[in-house]
Amino acid sequence: MAEYFSGIKPSDGFYVKSNYSYTHVHQDILISLYTPLIGTDAIGVYLYLSQFNFHNENDAMNHYTIMNDLKVNLSNFRNSLDLLEGIGLIKTYFKTNESEQTFIYVLKQPASTDQFFNDPLLSVFLYQQIGNARFKALKNRYKDNGVSTKGFNDVTKSFTDVFKTPKLSQINPEDDIQVMPQQRNNGLDLSDVGFDFEMLEMLLSNHLISKEILNKKTKQVIIQIATLYGITPVEMKSIILKSITENQTISLADLRKHARSIYQIEHEGNLPSLETKQQSKPNSQMSSDTNIDSLESWFEMLEVTSPIEMLYSFNETEPTISQKRFIEDIITRERLPFGVMNILLQYVMFKNNKQLPRAYTEEIASNWSKLNIKTAKEAYEYTKEFDNKAAESKKEKNNKSAQNSYKLKSIEKTPEWLLKQKSNESNEKKPKETNKEFEKRKQELQKEMEAFWKEGDH
Repeated sequence: MAEYFSGIKPSDGFYVKSNYSYTHVHQDILISLYTPLIGTDAIGVYLYLSQFNFHNENDAMNHYTIMNDLKVNLSNFRNSLDLLEGIGLIKTYFKTNESEQTFIYVLKQPASTDQFFNDPLLSVFLYQQIGNARFKALKNRYKDNGVSTKGFNDVTKSFTDVFKTPKLSQINPEDDIQVMPQQRNNGLDLSDVGFDFEMLEMLLSNHLISKEILNKKTKQVIIQIATLYGITPVEMKSIILKSITENQTISLADLRKHARSIYQIEHEGNLPSLETKQQSKPNSQMSSDTNIDSLESWFEMLEVTSPIEMLYSFNETEPTISQKRFIEDIITRERLPFGVMNILLQYVMFKNNKQLPRAYTEEIASNWSKLNIKTAKEAYEYTKEFDNKAAESKKEKNNKSAQNSYKLKSIEKTPEWLLKQKSNESNEKKPKETNKEFEKRKQELQKEMEAFWKEGDH
């Protein structure tokens, strides 16, 4: 059964079977008694699946049909299925091979009205859910208003009084056609609930009460009561002692009544309510490992979530038919697990403004398949490493580009304006220096000429 928890895929096939003939009476019980416990969505799924009951086994439907007809994603369908399985209205069977998964949904007969109101769990949960007035109204609705047969004698003839016994030669022994059996509802499945009857028997023996008093029916009711009210063997012993009749038998009505009274005393008059395990979990537990736990939980969630469901949740809109087929093609061709495919889709959508370019997505999927990436965590770490390397490479490229750009500017542009500036400065300074030298040289030459002419006068 390990593969079952890999999740339901839209392409998975399913069959529907039923172990009873559905009538308007069953519909009335489902709507009136079961709907307050598990809601309209779950009951709607049950009624919807009933239409496929008589399909030929060769004509398996796929879960795309459910998604399209009910306008739900597979996550919501799975939640409704959990409620139906838990309340005892559906049994799910599963088979897988390398290429496909197949489910069989067996519709179970709802509890009859007398079964429902005499079931310790179902009746208490319904009472707690709808209140005393509505509970009594429903119970009165289903009470027996027929004429009592008390005081009348049964004069009905038997089969052999009316019909001849058939000869064996008239029966065809080769006929192997199997007619659908009609089965009653067995109540809530508590087969996995343990109760220490050995301790209970030992405690009762101390009061000289034989263990024979605990017959099969009584043990079944004890398990139901213990599950409903959280009663231990020690507490159950006290309840049984209060429920023993004059005939040394246990009154099941008194057993339920005393158990209920003890629970209400301890819980300020309240009765237990029906909750799923998700509802009873604490909202949050802050610790130093919160981030790590949440990331690990995210990976676990992605491993069991269909990519179609993830896409629906991510975009908050139903994926198109082409997107569904596209994703299914990739999963089939590349054989990527759900977790890896979910990381891939989120990665691509983050990079492309919530778009899924086909070629780009297929290229990454092919690459990850070759790299043998098997889990959501591996895929996540690979994307982080890839992005980090890409960022470092881009940074190095930018640094080199900046350096090259600086050198080019130094060689080409800088000398141009710098040389012009230096040239201008040189041109401005040079005449000044030349004029001074010229004047100085002129004065020296003039003195030399004066001295020369003075010498000539002598």
